[in-house]
Amino acid sequence: MEALHPEEQQLENFFKPTLDRGGNVYLYQCGFEHCESLHSFGPAVRDHYLIHCVLSGKGTFTVGDRKFRLSAGQGFLIHPNIITTYTADKTEPWYYCWVGFGGSGSDFIINQCGLSLEQPIFSFKSPEEMEKCVGEIYRSINPSENPFLTTARLYDFFALLYRERYPRGILSRGIVENAMEYAARNYSYGVTVEDLARHVGVNRSHLFRIFKKMLGMSPQEYLLGFKLTRARELMETSDLSITEILYSCGFNDLSNFSKQFKKAYGVSPVTFRKNLSPSPRIRPPEQP
Repeated sequence: MEALHPEEQQLENFFKPTLDRGGNVYLYQCGFEHCESLHSFGPAVRDHYLIHCVLSGKGTFTVGDRKFRLSAGQGFLIHPNIITTYTADKTEPWYYCWVGFGGSGSDFIINQCGLSLEQPIFSFKSPEEMEKCVGEIYRSINPSENPFLTTARLYDFFALLYRERYPRGILSRGIVENAMEYAARNYSYGVTVEDLARHVGVNRSHLFRIFKKMLGMSPQEYLLGFKLTRARELMETSDLSITEILYSCGFNDLSNFSKQFKKAYGVSPVTFRKNLSPSPRIRPPEQP
């Protein structure tokens, strides 16, 4: 199959979330409850995902033979068709909000938020922010309003869970690693910093800042260094001509390639190759 041009690759990646990760997620229910002492729900099952966020007080969540004690700033995930029970504390009964949802994209959303049947508990820093976020979902449920508003507010909720799970430093590391992987796959096409920024979904200025913070160099410096390293490897290990190597590594002309190579390694590509020790050739096996 013919390799895709970077712009075609970007389009392919753009559409993958819809095609591969299963499009729709929709709201089943949401709400708030100040529970009475020892108020309990279950054992019971649901036919959709349900996330509870504890805004104040305490309680317990039981799934299978595991029992979790939770307090404000924590939450729990209920999986479809799994028996669960949750009970308010006797002396400090909890006040919580909940969001129930389903759809073919639900499994992907749950996975991206770092939740699973094995790890159903999560934490969040601000109960006030969580209460406001779920309140926005609740207030958006009005058939006479914009039909897309509830879905938008639901994704705001997922975005908040994701942000709590993956703090800014981790997100930045993920963006840099994603950009580096994209560069490694597409350097031969002459991929640019704009291509990297578009692929990871940030603007060029933001990409510059996080590259400098994480790697100590700009995206442009990283791209150039990667391509020059690859060019040097090809000079050492292949019989390709210098012209073939420069085009294979995403450079457009010999003059610029020679200038950048000499700046990095102290000699021109021609001199570098002349100074290489002859590599032993692989010989065919001798006939018996």
